[in-house]
Amino acid sequence: MKVLSVQDHSMAIFKPPMLALFANVGTEGSRGVTWQVDAVFPPNEPLVDVLTCTRVMADAQGGVMVASVYGMPQVLMPAVSLRQGGAVCPSVATGIRAKSSGLPGVRITWVVVTASAMFFVLCRGRWV
Repeated sequence: MKVLSVQDHSMAIFKPPMLALFANVGTEGSRGVTWQVDAVFPPNEPLVDVLTCTRVMADAQGGVMVASVYGMPQVLMPAVSLRQGGAVCPSVATGIRAKSSGLPGVRITWVVVTASAMFFVLCRGRWV
């Protein structure tokens, strides 16, 4: 796991194949956050925010630039790493088709919970 960026009100953590983006601006603040992370994915890689199933595209150098929506976190993963018909964003997944129902979403959920907990423990009291 690598902390890529810590700014006034945002943080980016990369643990391949996942890029977790966090903000501390609150849901009602007018202050927005735009994350800009350089070259962590292959160029022009189709990505998916697994929290909202929104598509995002890496740029020609493999970086991403995305804006926060009401301060909500984003967890970006390559669309090919998500199984078609799986438990996580099946409508936008481009990976291999899931053969059994299993619990592929449990692993993603624990990654998000762990990253969120680390973010708040490490940054508690540092921001307004």
